[in-house]
Amino acid sequence: MNTLKFELITPERVLYRQEAEKVTLPTANGEITVLPGHIGLVTALVPGIAKLTINGKPEEVAVSGGFIQVGKDSVRVLADTAERGEDLDIGVIEEARKRAEKVMKEAVRLDDNQFAAAVAAMEREMARYKLVRRRPAPRNAPTVDKASLPQDENPV
Repeated sequence: MNTLKFELITPERVLYRQEAEKVTLPTANGEITVLPGHIGLVTALVPGIAKLTINGKPEEVAVSGGFIQVGKDSVRVLADTAERGEDLDIGVIEEARKRAEKVMKEAVRLDDNQFAAAVAAMEREMARYKLVRRRPAPRNAPTVDKASLPQDENPV
């Protein structure tokens, strides 16, 4: 089976440097999927979820801005940030999202640079939030007894 040499690099670390069968990345014009033999390409990475297939297993990573370089059999992603779902905490993400919303509301009255930075922070947090929400619940997570829930006032 043909594979791609895949690298995902942030300023802090190399998150991936391995073979992948398929890579789907968010760009300003929508998602692109790269398979072995893809035409060369350089484009901007936008906040979203990168989807990888490594050893037949799907993996997802929340990414923020950066650049994508595609060669015939390689993909190099230079991202501002990249985080695996298991590394994320929904409580921390919610707090960061609230802070970004507050700054956005206040920055509207201030200047364009602060507003742009707040929008970028919000986009990053939303990508992280989407990834965390997609993760399956832990196996030992407590379950909810339906009898303890209030009755739905608007049943479908």
